[in-house]
Amino acid sequence: MEIRLFGKEYGVYFQSEKIVLKSKKAEHILYYLILNYKRKVFVSEILNVFFEGYDESYSRKNLNTLLYMLRKGLNLTKDSLKIDRNVVYLDVSKLKIDYILFQKLMDKNPSKKTRDEIAKIYKGELLEGLDEEWVIPYRELCEMQILMITQQLKKNDLNLLEKLTELPTKNEIPMDLALKLIVLDKKRRNPMFIPLLIKSQSDISSKIRKSDFYVKVSKNTYLILFESGKSDSETLENVLKFRFNDDIKIIEKL
Repeated sequence: MEIRLFGKEYGVYFQSEKIVLKSKKAEHILYYLILNYKRKVFVSEILNVFFEGYDESYSRKNLNTLLYMLRKGLNLTKDSLKIDRNVVYLDVSKLKIDYILFQKLMDKNPSKKTRDEIAKIYKGELLEGLDEEWVIPYRELCEMQILMITQQLKKNDLNLLEKLTELPTKNEIPMDLALKLIVLDKKRRNPMFIPLLIKSQSDISSKIRKSDFYVKVSKNTYLILFESGKSDSETLENVLKFRFNDDIKIIEKL
């Protein structure tokens, strides 16, 4: 059984044919569990998100019914989808899920092979068209992750480039986006950027590479996300001093 979460044709698939589950709420709970696969999801959380305003006893019974419907629809055993010690447990290893594969690929170094695999998975925004508040943080996460690899793209990466035309690809980005990228990058096993706060009177746009991001904080002060590759911060500092002809002062490493 396959779960596709990217693009307009998201849903449950069996042998490439889309399966319509009997309950939309059950389907949405399934997606919620998948998006939160790295942590425990408590029953109380599910009740707050999907049964707000309903009596708790009624909501719990309804949740049990919906989980039963999911087990039947996905051909899962009770051990694979259950409530255990007030935690709603889904064994994601029993399903083929594009979102989980996407996250695993994002933890790898952005080689051409990795980018090609991401291009096959990324068929559009996460759960495109599903207008629910709980989707938004995960949708934004995926967009930030995609943005991080756009700076690595070359002209021959046509498959992925075509899918990313709506995303910003310029080097100068807003501060809120830069901060999101920094937080996201620090969670990676192999961080892509070294964030530095610098001062320089040089034209910053002519000094950084296509793979770097920057924010103009104030006159002559910039927050720069330098794509690190395999360089450590000390090596990068020496490279920057050369590139800026020593017209650079590193204020802080973030």
